Amino acid sequence: MKQGHHIIRDWISEREHSTLEFKMQVTQLNKIARTICAFANTKGGRLLIGVMDDGEIVGVVHVEKAQRKLREAASVYCDPPVELAFETFEEDYLIVLVATIAESQQKPHRVQQKNGEWQTFIRAGNSTRKASKLVEKTLLNADEPTVTRRKLNSKEQGLVAFLEKRESITVLRFAQLMNISKRRARRMLTDLVREGILHLHDDQKEDYYTLV
Repeated sequence: MKQGHHIIRDWISEREHSTLEFKMQVTQLNKIARTICAFANTKGGRLLIGVMDDGEIVGVVHVEKAQRKLREAASVYCDPPVELAFETFEEDYLIVLVATIAESQQKPHRVQQKNGEWQTFIRAGNSTRKASKLVEKTLLNADEPTVTRRKLNSKEQGLVAFLEKRESITVLRFAQLMNISKRRARRMLTDLVREGILHLHDDQKEDYYTLV
């Protein structure tokens, strides 16, 4: 076990985001499997077990039991199974279990729902969301060879800087931000999706984009 040395506090200070989520304890395996698969399908991430949504550290009493449940969620409820790496940290005499999920090379990972269906989930900002058919198709083709990434122009660089802070953007917001037409904005965003720089999310009322 590692002493915290404030690393847990540092992670908590970031609050939940695209690669970080807090869990007070491991209960509903189906639900936590969604987050595990979403991390694997996107950019990877960490699960901090023993931490409440507001960042309060409550600790884990039965660490080995929590690890078993997480492994079960990742192997039984996820297809293909997702590998987890565990670390434990002591912070203020409380144990925090950290499960690290790497971005997968076997996308998409699907989760078995209560009705028996298998669904794909992705990470967008601090939430886990069901992937649309188009996004799932993109994940299926993620391991195909891509062209060498070109140098981004000033507007594209501005977009990347915006998304690193704000997590997502719509066509209208991008058009307003760059003072360009919606048609040109959509074309630019579509090109960045094709080049593997952005993810398109079309499962909500309005399409939006996030960094890959």
